[in-house]
Amino acid sequence: MVFCGIDIGTTGTKAVVLDRDGRVRDEVTLPAPAASQAYWHEHFCRVLDAFSSRDRFAGEDVACSVTGQGGSFVLTDEAFGPVGAACSWTELADERIVRDMIDTFGESGYYHLTGWPPHGWLAACKLKQRLDGAVRHVATVPDFIHAQLTGELSTDITSAQITGLADFRKRQWSIDVLDWAAVSEGLLPPIRPGLGMMADGLRTRWGRLTLVTGSHDQYAAMEAAGLVRDTSVMLGTGTAWVINGRTSRPLFDDRRFRIHPGADVHPDSYGFIITLWQIGAGFDRLLNRLGVTHASLPELEDAAMNADVPHVSVRVDLNTGGVEPADDAPLSVRRYMEWSASVVVHALDSCGLRRGLDKIVVSGGAMSSRLWPQVIADVCDLAIEAVECSPFTAYGAALHAREAVLGPLEPHRFPSTAAVRTYVPQRPREYGAWYQEHQRAMLDVIGET
Repeated sequence: MVFCGIDIGTTGTKAVVLDRDGRVRDEVTLPAPAASQAYWHEHFCRVLDAFSSRDRFAGEDVACSVTGQGGSFVLTDEAFGPVGAACSWTELADERIVRDMIDTFGESGYYHLTGWPPHGWLAACKLKQRLDGAVRHVATVPDFIHAQLTGELSTDITSAQITGLADFRKRQWSIDVLDWAAVSEGLLPPIRPGLGMMADGLRTRWGRLTLVTGSHDQYAAMEAAGLVRDTSVMLGTGTAWVINGRTSRPLFDDRRFRIHPGADVHPDSYGFIITLWQIGAGFDRLLNRLGVTHASLPELEDAAMNADVPHVSVRVDLNTGGVEPADDAPLSVRRYMEWSASVVVHALDSCGLRRGLDKIVVSGGAMSSRLWPQVIADVCDLAIEAVECSPFTAYGAALHAREAVLGPLEPHRFPSTAAVRTYVPQRPREYGAWYQEHQRAMLDVIGET
């Protein structure tokens, strides 16, 4: 048997197929269409067609798990045909709906129930605003694909909880939230509490297909990173930076609502998501201000490699990419990296996570740098495993498929196609003193605004 993981994101679809030993046989990438439509099943079929045409299945049975853009959904009719356009997680409900949610549950009450503070991007708010009598089902990305293949609707806990309609600790839909949103439980798929085979041995044009529980993409990324409860976290360095982790109990942040706890697909674990600022976008603006391309960035990094640890607060304007203080282009780049690492430390400190950690797995755009991971290691005083792998989240979905059929891949390893580098702290005392004296109090104030 081979194992396929398909990650259907906002801008495109990435997929991998693994052999029994977890080695990557092939990868596929498809761009998302411009129109707002439920193209998710079409992309699923195109991915499997591509792998099949290249003989990557080689006559073997296929087990597949789909991970998707959390919070996106489509309304369907009785036969699971879309009723209107798909609703992206980026769309917002009217502010009056959000205010009504706050008035009904209170911010903290809703947050402790669902893991999310009231906000217009939540499916709970958008469903209250847009449901009508023609709708028979509500499906997230993996659910919609499963329904097309099996004629039945079911979902996983990670996809369910990001809608804002679920009680994540009970791993079930919240009757109170459903009543508020005027959503009948019959419109929603049953929630599967953990990993398992949802359909076994389906006869398809690709051969015998087994469908495995899907997931929200952040939880598939946690699987790809091999996170261990309470001892490691993952830092995603895209346009916005995100910290993910697994814990033995749910974590909350009642002051800022920065931690978003949830149930993992593994019943003995909770997960969390911490969304930081638009750090990647700000760095692009900095390079634009400096007239530097990513291709020429290594020259600036080389020039800044041996710069002194800052002795004053470093501040960044994300809207412009401005850095203070910085005397020249190389130092501006390094100071931005140091500031971003201090944001990571501050988030881990504020949430009570830093003390028990032994490493951070880092993926995304910043890992193309040879300086940035070292700066993060120094400022955080933690080992960094820097992973460069475009279909990283799809790999996590493929691991979900393998685990449901054969058990977990032990010991965990990163994709065979990934470039992995390890960085250990080299100047932790100096950076620790800088953070405590200059950055921590400043970030405390910024975090409250």
